[in-house]
Parts: sequence; structure tokens; C-alpha cells
Amino acid sequence: MRSLRYKDTCEILVSEGLLVPSDIQSAKSQSEETGENVIESLLRGTPLTELDLARCLSTQHQLPLIPLNRYERDETLIEILDPAFVWEHGILPLSRIGAAVLVAVRDIPSTDAIKQLREKLHAEPFLTIASFEELQLEISRSLELDEEQKINLDRTVRTQRRGGKPPQVGQATAGMSSTSSLLETLNESWENIFEEAEKNVRDGHS
Repeated sequence: MRSLRYKDTCEILVSEGLLVPSDIQSAKSQSEETGENVIESLLRGTPLTELDLARCLSTQHQLPLIPLNRYERDETLIEILDPAFVWEHGILPLSRIGAAVLVAVRDIPSTDAIKQLREKLHAEPFLTIASFEELQLEISRSLELDEEQKINLDRTVRTQRRGGKPPQVGQATAGMSSTSSLLETLNESWENIFEEAEKNVRDGHS
């Protein structure tokens, strides 16, 4: 049994030397205008890469990186969740393991998002990290979203983030949004969860 302490992703990126405070401030100002997530702004406007972010979050939170294109997922799980919720937070439920559900995320979700997952899935969510691009591709495939549907979902998310004010014409609306905040402490045996999850990963040569 162990406790995991969660820190703000922006603070982690600065402490790891991947970004400087001015990068964060610029991204926050940009996100206020566009309604996109701060991390999304950082990936577009700084040298930060998706791999940098994924590895950093995996190390800081002691969460594994699971290759989604090789994971045998339970496709019925995503059907339980609202598409806008999935798109906003970049959340992809993978499989049930006992009383838990393994969930791939691109950033650590907010406490409220974790609560919604717990209530909707009727299980304790256990997190694994995946890249923005990989999650976007897999979520789009699972929800069978075309480009217009993705743009409309993103516009809905950004409008909600801007207090009901739609993004201005000309602002980018493609991509996903996410929320990063402190999570409550989770006291579970992560090793057993992920040992079981490894059994669902397909052999790379199959």
C-alpha cells in the first residue's frame, strides 16, 4: 500500500527544467483567450514535446506508460461516459480489473473528474499515462468521430471553459483539452493492478 502525492503539472515541468515560468504565464494567457487547456498551449507554443510530458508525468507520479495501440481494451467502458467529458479531459478507460478500472490519461485529471469517473464506472479509477496524440487517435476511433464532430466537441469544451463564451472566429478549435489539479490521495496496491493490466497488452509481433 502506498500514497501518491499529486502536484500541478505546470509546476512539475518548471521544476524539471523543461519549461520556465514565463512559458507557463504565456500559455495561461493564451488559454484564457482560446478556451484551450494550458498544457495544450504549451505543446504548441514551446519546445515541450508530448514524449517529454508523458515521461515527466510518468516519473513524477510513478504511473506506467501503456502503449494504447497494443492494449486489448473493453470498448463498452467508453460508451458509459459522455463524449464531451472524454474529449475535454483526454480520458480513455481501458479495462476492468477487479473493483478497479484502468484509465489512460494525458494529464492528471481534476478531483472532480476522478469523482465523475468513479460514479459513472462504478469502480475506482487507476491511472496510466499516454501521449496527447495517441489518446486523441484512440478516443476518435472508439467514438467514431469525424473531423467535423471533433471540431464541434472541441468548440463545446472551449465554450464551457470560457464561461459560455464561444471561441472567437479564427482561433484554433482542433485538439483536446484537459484539466490539471491536485488529486486526492489514493491508497491502493498499484503493483497488483498494473501486473494484471500487463496481461491485456498484446504481443508486439502479433
